[in-house]
Amino acid sequence: MDRVPGNPPDPTLPGPISLARIFAAFLRLGCTAFGGNMPGWLHRDIVVRRGWIDDRVFLADFAMGQAIPGSNGIKLTVQIGQRLHGALGAAAALIGLLTIPFAIAVALGALYAGFGEHRIVHAMLDGVAATAIGLTFATGLHSAVHGSPGPAALAICAATVVAVGVMRWPMLPVVAVLAPVSIILALINGRRR
Repeated sequence: MDRVPGNPPDPTLPGPISLARIFAAFLRLGCTAFGGNMPGWLHRDIVVRRGWIDDRVFLADFAMGQAIPGSNGIKLTVQIGQRLHGALGAAAALIGLLTIPFAIAVALGALYAGFGEHRIVHAMLDGVAATAIGLTFATGLHSAVHGSPGPAALAICAATVVAVGVMRWPMLPVVAVLAPVSIILALINGRRR
């Protein structure tokens, strides 16, 4: 375990955490923590496994990050890196976390640029798109059955599917119109409860 900067020194723990160790820890997280729940992975690796910060600090950073838009995993990475080694620690943690995913995205982009015109690639991507649509509908149906979203939420969902999927209208204007409508309906529904 390492000492958290700003806390009184503990003679049983080594000195401050080096930038190389911060980078390596977050590089490992970037390689293994995919599929969501980045805050959970960060807690397990940084708090439980390494002991670089404690639960109280982690939860305070997580709560503060909730007020800022963006990915919780990215916000926590920057906050933890900053706590461990200042601005350079934040940069090392963020670069470490994003290096491998960035390299994978660039490699996939290069593969697509080279093979994107083949019919098999388009068939595979159509299959992936169909799977994503099916999972989205399954999630929506699960919410409808277990969470009972109400007729207004179902109407917004149906309007989005019809506008984008059937009418082929551009996504941005549809979201620009339907998002405020859904927010207003949610506020009205929240006041009635």
